[in-house]
Amino acid sequence: MRWRTTRPAVLAAVIALSLAVAACGGGEEPPASGPVEITLWHGQAGVAAKSIEKLVARFNKGDHGIKVRSESGGVTPDGMLPKITAALTSDAYPDIAYLYGSWAPNVARNPKTADLTGFVKNPAVGWSDFWASEREAATIEGKVIGFPAVVDNMVVLYNKRMFAQAGVKEPGPDWTWEDFRAAAKKTTDAKKGVFGTTWPISGGEEAVWGLWPLVWQNGGDILSPDHKKAVFNSAAGQKALGLLRDMAVDDKSIYLDSTAAEKSQKLFESDRIGMFLSGPWVLPDLQAAELDYGVAQLPGTAGNHETVSGPDNWVVFQHDERRVKAAAEFLSWLTSAERQLEWMIDTGSLPIRESISKLPGYKDYLKKYPGIEVISANLANAKRVRPPTTKYPRVSSFVAEAIAQALLGRSDVKTALDEAVRKSEAALAVPGS
Repeated sequence: MRWRTTRPAVLAAVIALSLAVAACGGGEEPPASGPVEITLWHGQAGVAAKSIEKLVARFNKGDHGIKVRSESGGVTPDGMLPKITAALTSDAYPDIAYLYGSWAPNVARNPKTADLTGFVKNPAVGWSDFWASEREAATIEGKVIGFPAVVDNMVVLYNKRMFAQAGVKEPGPDWTWEDFRAAAKKTTDAKKGVFGTTWPISGGEEAVWGLWPLVWQNGGDILSPDHKKAVFNSAAGQKALGLLRDMAVDDKSIYLDSTAAEKSQKLFESDRIGMFLSGPWVLPDLQAAELDYGVAQLPGTAGNHETVSGPDNWVVFQHDERRVKAAAEFLSWLTSAERQLEWMIDTGSLPIRESISKLPGYKDYLKKYPGIEVISANLANAKRVRPPTTKYPRVSSFVAEAIAQALLGRSDVKTALDEAVRKSEAALAVPGS
């Protein structure tokens, strides 16, 4: 079922009626009047923060009986899991928080995480309009813990001017990792502090998620199907990290960034890095920098251009039923096709609903962000998700350490990955951790 502009009023009526029935029982008075106040931690910065604040302000002007207090939460999305984990030990936690989809298993096991399974069955929510990967990321063992917030995937953004100066052909649909390495080498000028590409060594997930497509393309995986064994040190894993190690240590064509890719993005925008592995969220910044950029799917292995996608969630937490239902109604409004198209035009994000592409303003979105159609089409190359297990964040941290050790030349690839597997399996063996 497609979204309708009258949906918020309908949902408000349904929710108000259900609350009244639940509260009144045998003729008792409904709950106290006045708006339900909820708190949102969005973790966004820059244009994304401005866009979400704008939408929240508009919602608060409506007649919903709900007031949303929106704030960053004091962290970026990378720091939201530890922030929420600490907050949930007290009563100082929000009603809604922006969290990476790979963290859903960690959050779902907390008893303060709300269960929205019944709510999303309402046809007015249009749950089936979200992409399947998003619904999967928001559902843990049959429990829906929130609404899809963002769907994305990794592509290669490249500096057209630097490619032309170095005499490098722009990537085609069939380019390979050998092409990628050669292009990085040709666009590197060590004397001028110019590099062909970059890789984070900051120790976080931003250092890791770009490795997984290389592992998958080579026939490997992260964990065993039962999630009890780490298998990323296979021949496929060694080949994947070996390529990056050779580029960093032998070619010296990789700028090693210890700032979670923040510095490397600025260098990319200022003609100091030729290729930047990232996603649609950086397009507004590139346009603001007036960079002449191109977009290509990830290089392939034997014709396989598999990428990694990171569906993120607006997760709802339990204070009381009125606040949970208010949070769910707000998220229904926020994630409607019309509101999402606004968010997309502001931020360059991809459509989280199938129906968005049918809206009249979708063509304006495509026109505003050259190359966005490549990123949208690349969703078809996102075939697997990172393991939906509570242990994944720890595994990721061990892999991030291995990547840093290999790219800095402090360890050979096999030793680094074997050590990460040893630590990962120790973590995987701990019950309930």
